[in-house]
Amino acid sequence: MERDEYLTEGALPLARGGQLRIVDGRGLLIHVWRGSLWITQERDLRDIVLEAGDSFRLDRNGVALVKAWDDTVLALASPHKVAVGRLPPHGA
Repeated sequence: MERDEYLTEGALPLARGGQLRIVDGRGLLIHVWRGSLWITQERDLRDIVLEAGDSFRLDRNGVALVKAWDDTVLALASPHKVAVGRLPPHGA
């Protein structure tokens, strides 16, 4: 992870096939501790694939979908003291 980041989630587990929906998360850093995942952002044609040790910073607002290809543990960090983006409550 980068310096001067504010940890939002330090060790968020996602089971294989599990998904995370982030709304308006521009600037949020996603770091993979273990496993692998796929990220797609609204209005972005790229497919971002991260393996253990990789990071990616969301570069736009809108919806970003994160899907675990394996059992994965990831961290979320923000350059802002107030966390950016919204994670829906568990079970939503």
